[in-house]
Amino acid sequence: MKPWSLLLVLLVALPLVVGVVNLPPHDAPDAPIHTGVGVRYLARGVEETGNKNLVTAVLLNYRGFDTFFEVVVIFTALAAVLALPRGSAADPGGAPAAAAKAANGSDIVPVSPVVSYVVRLMAPFMAMFALAMLFRGHVTPGGGFQAAAVFAAIFIALGLVLGPTRVAELVPDDWRPWLQGAAPLAFALIAAIGWRLTGAFLGFPTDDHTAQEAMGLFLEVGIALGGGVILARLFVEMET
Repeated sequence: MKPWSLLLVLLVALPLVVGVVNLPPHDAPDAPIHTGVGVRYLARGVEETGNKNLVTAVLLNYRGFDTFFEVVVIFTALAAVLALPRGSAADPGGAPAAAAKAANGSDIVPVSPVVSYVVRLMAPFMAMFALAMLFRGHVTPGGGFQAAAVFAAIFIALGLVLGPTRVAELVPDDWRPWLQGAAPLAFALIAAIGWRLTGAFLGFPTDDHTAQEAMGLFLEVGIALGGGVILARLFVEMET
């Protein structure tokens, strides 16, 4: 490592180490985590947001802007991957390395029939679990991001045993752009509705818990669909 690189690492690491060392103990009653906004979240979170799950209340209500930008980030990540040129340096003709290997019949490990059977058998039950996490996430641990991860895991597992091309056919081509952008689009729509109802961008009506829950559920569904499709599409793109 060059001297200036080592110096830069030390300059960055020193304030981080000092900050960690000076953090208050976890059980300190006067720590910011016990005296800051967390107290209000616990005391008034359900009343103000209509969400019985305080984690969901924080992500969609108190920190709605942060979550909005998070879904934009993962959408942008997929857009960046799709914009990359195909092929590899080792293959000037542009054919992916995986396809070249398949054509030569080398380095191809057949999928165990046991693994294939178990994955195909468990996929519907995994999907049911993801739906339960999604639609019960406002009152139990779960939510859109967790459901998206499980949906993506189903696609990846099926892709490993059936092949990414066959799994990609489960989502029609005409639907893919809309599903990939489902999360940002859902936030944009709810933001506009919130502006109309409350006069605030991404605002939730505090006097109508039914509207609060419906808006939150719509966001959760958008996050689950968009996040799941994006993660699965990233896998397909890396495989092909």
